Amino acid sequence: MKTIFIYPNTRKEGARAVLPQVCGLLRREGVRLMLPLQFRTSVPAIEGVDYMETSDAVRVADLAVALGGDGTMLRLARAAAQQELPMLGVNVGHVGFMTELEPAELTQMEKLFDGDYTIDSRMMLHVAVQRQGRVVYENDALNDIVLAKGTAFRVVRVRFAADDEQVTGFSGDGLIVATPTGTTAYGLSAGGPVIEPSAENIAVIPICAHALTAKAFVFAPERRISLSAACEGGSEVFLSADGGQGFAIRPDDRVEITRSSLRTRLVRLKGLSFYQILQQKL
Repeated sequence: MKTIFIYPNTRKEGARAVLPQVCGLLRREGVRLMLPLQFRTSVPAIEGVDYMETSDAVRVADLAVALGGDGTMLRLARAAAQQELPMLGVNVGHVGFMTELEPAELTQMEKLFDGDYTIDSRMMLHVAVQRQGRVVYENDALNDIVLAKGTAFRVVRVRFAADDEQVTGFSGDGLIVATPTGTTAYGLSAGGPVIEPSAENIAVIPICAHALTAKAFVFAPERRISLSAACEGGSEVFLSADGGQGFAIRPDDRVEITRSSLRTRLVRLKGLSFYQILQQKL
């Protein structure tokens, strides 16, 4: 670990508070520390660090340390996965299911320099929206792809298929397509199953469906999930990857979701199993 990119969520007071301590623990001879360029003026001045654009930093770093919560991890996940860059999360948020350390456990980062850690490799999803024969939107997600209505008092009609074979359709608030990692997030809140990460399945979970027969489905990772959606009264339906900015879906659009070629690599220092983490966090 010679080059470390520290990615703090400066909107969280806890991230600003632990940043100097994190830098102090990681700073040693021959180690280069980097912070995002836009944080140069938004965090207390830190001596001995370089400021770089995130897109450049992830290309040269050996490790990314995210200071925040699961949202901070998700914002960095795609860029890190594109470079096969492992991430270590420090939780200064609420649940922090994907993060590894709490602020009181920061000294465990010393294990990074002794090689006393493991890498937890997580599958991701790829989504593509096809409109009139061309792709108009693409993204990758660590947690989930969500289709949801844009108007609170309307109902969206959703249909989905697996490998072009129709599975079901229903009316409701929308649909979640989740990785195993995402099943402990929005999918869990919507009544979906919890899937251990090593299973690498794809979960499809209705949101507030207006049908007793609308249940969650769990598919093999090789399946291609196809979705279509339309909202009553012509209201918009939006697609979001990992809670990011919504993309408006038209009734004749075809949304295809597959296992991504990217993978998120999470650094584990404490040796806890998925089930131990589950019991602690939920």
